[in-house]
Amino acid sequence: MLTSRPGRARLALIAACCAGLLFAWLAPGQARANDCAINNTFQLGTTNTCTLTTFLQGTAPFALWTQSSTTGATGLFGYASAATGGGRGVLGQTDSTSGSTYGVYGYLSAIAPGTPSAGVYGQSNGASVNGYGVFGHHSQMLGSAPGVFGETNSTSANAVGVRGVVRPITTGSYSAGVEGYNNGSNFGGFGVYGHHSGQGIGVYGEALNGFAVSGYSPNNWSGYFQGSVNVVGTLTKSAGAFRIDNPIDPAHSYLQHSFVESPDMKNVYDGNVTTNGKGFATVKLPAYFQALNRDFRYQLTTLGERGWDAKAGVWKKIKNNTFTIRTNKPNVEVSWQVTGIRHDAYANAHRIETVVAKEGSAAGKYVHPELYGKPLSKSVVVLPGMTPRTRPAFNAPSQSTKK
Repeated sequence: MLTSRPGRARLALIAACCAGLLFAWLAPGQARANDCAINNTFQLGTTNTCTLTTFLQGTAPFALWTQSSTTGATGLFGYASAATGGGRGVLGQTDSTSGSTYGVYGYLSAIAPGTPSAGVYGQSNGASVNGYGVFGHHSQMLGSAPGVFGETNSTSANAVGVRGVVRPITTGSYSAGVEGYNNGSNFGGFGVYGHHSGQGIGVYGEALNGFAVSGYSPNNWSGYFQGSVNVVGTLTKSAGAFRIDNPIDPAHSYLQHSFVESPDMKNVYDGNVTTNGKGFATVKLPAYFQALNRDFRYQLTTLGERGWDAKAGVWKKIKNNTFTIRTNKPNVEVSWQVTGIRHDAYANAHRIETVVAKEGSAAGKYVHPELYGKPLSKSVVVLPGMTPRTRPAFNAPSQSTKK
């Protein structure tokens, strides 16, 4: 038994830390604290060895409290030194069913902490895909609790619940600040899900030189929008169509039409008008017509019995957003069409080039290499998951589907 002053001080410290907060309890396969100690006394500031679990159980709000005032110190350190097996440096568990219950809880008390600071911080030294800085897992087959949950109460700009950062300036292919992966094979799951309860943005992507948002699916839609879509910029595509329920068989088939396209940024206006008793008719176009369009083209067709052998022409071309049609007979119905090429400020700044040279990494490659008998490596863009096996095949439609 220790009787010296240092020994009594050591015992007093143990009593203050443990006796007031803890009581030792021995269970099968577990050791008392003093079974792992030197001279039958649990030592502070030194190594206490034991081959069994040291078990401490208490009724105080904090069953074990450790504290160090040294700058940069660690309050509690757990270390699993085995080179194999599923070891854990620190394991936290709670059996409580109440709210605000945590197996492990980290708290950053500073009001203005430096960077990088965190309530809980995880770091991995692994050089393969299998090491995680922080890993969250929901083990039950039922329930919708997340594996990892982040929340912030901040009302400041740029506040985030969860943030992932790839720190290096030069990164590997397909690196991700945040990656979501859903292993389900059924319909309806999400790899990444974003939700905003107000008028904000559910999912937002930003890239200075790459693709802000990109999607790929070998067997379904690469992107699906349930609602209106607004593109502030130029929409570039390989083809375009509308698809609706077939009006004559809405429950069993779709009706599709291709877009009408032009090498110019062309607008089309049309209508029907009937000339008066002198054979004249004035067509009034929208007030914005000439502000929006230039290089006008005209098409006229006479209609009905009176128009069978009638002639029609543009008597006065477009001026002040109107033009005049004249027929050689009175009261003739005329179907007209006028086109114009956009010359508004945006169109002038973003004129569509008809033929664009492929430069840089796109040179010698194809948007659809499989249509030209080329391998996937010849694709202008190869996204994650795109392989020769998953690349969708393009087959010419049969004659029955070309109607």
